[in-house]
Amino acid sequence: MELYISLFAALVGSGLFSWFFLPEIQRICFRKKLFDPCDERKVHNGIVPRLGGVGFLPAMILSFLLVLSANLLLQTSLVSTINASSLLEWALVLSAVILLYLTGLTDDLVEVRYRSKLLIQILAAVLFTASGIWINDLHGLFGMYAISPVIGIPLTIIIIVSVINAFNFIDGIDGLAAGIAMLAFLFFGITLIYLKLYVISIFTFAALGMLIPFFYYNIFGKTSNHSKMFMGDCGSLTIGMLLAAIAVKVYHSASIGPDQSPRALVLGFSMLIVPMFDALRVVLLRLIKGRSPFKPDKSHMHHQLLNLGFSHKVVTLIMLTNAIFFGAIAFFLVPYLNVNLILGLVILLWVILDFLLRRRVRQVHSASPQNIKTVEQVNRNKTE
Repeated sequence: MELYISLFAALVGSGLFSWFFLPEIQRICFRKKLFDPCDERKVHNGIVPRLGGVGFLPAMILSFLLVLSANLLLQTSLVSTINASSLLEWALVLSAVILLYLTGLTDDLVEVRYRSKLLIQILAAVLFTASGIWINDLHGLFGMYAISPVIGIPLTIIIIVSVINAFNFIDGIDGLAAGIAMLAFLFFGITLIYLKLYVISIFTFAALGMLIPFFYYNIFGKTSNHSKMFMGDCGSLTIGMLLAAIAVKVYHSASIGPDQSPRALVLGFSMLIVPMFDALRVVLLRLIKGRSPFKPDKSHMHHQLLNLGFSHKVVTLIMLTNAIFFGAIAFFLVPYLNVNLILGLVILLWVILDFLLRRRVRQVHSASPQNIKTVEQVNRNKTE
């Protein structure tokens, strides 16, 4: 019972703190004119504050620390696993998250060059792996099983940086990044309970709670009455680091548990399939066209769906459904199929979906050359 009370308190507390911070952040943004700029690659009109993500980390940390403190004062069984090793792990993980949070905040205020952001992301990933948590077994993926630290630690760093950038890339329309992150945090929170990692599950539910008020502001707010808000790089980088850290922790813990099976791969990364595949697809398309993989454009899947005339809310719903669909495929098939077959099936389905979507966009564009531009303008107006 004490576990569920702690989970509920972390979720609600974080949500309440976030709900309190967001209007204050909005007020500061309007006073200091801190708005997201409108340009050719944006899909919104009007004045929209871009610092919604500033409230994420304080809301989550406050709620988590209060719940943790209550458990320590009452000496509940939930905190019996806290020792010197776990304290080191927490210190390094939170250092990495704070580093990304401050980088994103700086970028939202004065802009940080992407090379500098990439170096900081790598540094944050190195801090995380210094805690001793890294991918040490691929469970047959690509024919590989146990791997040495020489391979596993760099691989973990690459995966963490990839997840961070995937969430930075996918934060392009109302509610998408926050919605996928909420699904992932919920899945990870439940999985961590299954793995008996109760303190981390409380932390994960606090992360879920911080996003709920923002999701409301982001997807239901309107520019006409100044109620809409974007999370900015501060929010997307913070969420990306949190999800990457929790995903690797889930993977690592499932790998060393009593059931050392390919399920560890799925538990760790199934809910991140959509943002990671979309980011990989976009980077490959940019490289094929001879462009920088980090130069923003409108080649993401959610942009293609907008080009078909769907509203932001419908596109977000479609993308969230895709996240659940691909995650469910991996999760439910892992007991029956080889992990390489599951990966091949997911890639095949993603390629087919992308091909059909792009063909449909070309058909619409060919039928009326001005249609895409008109649809984009209609979708911008829908966000006001």
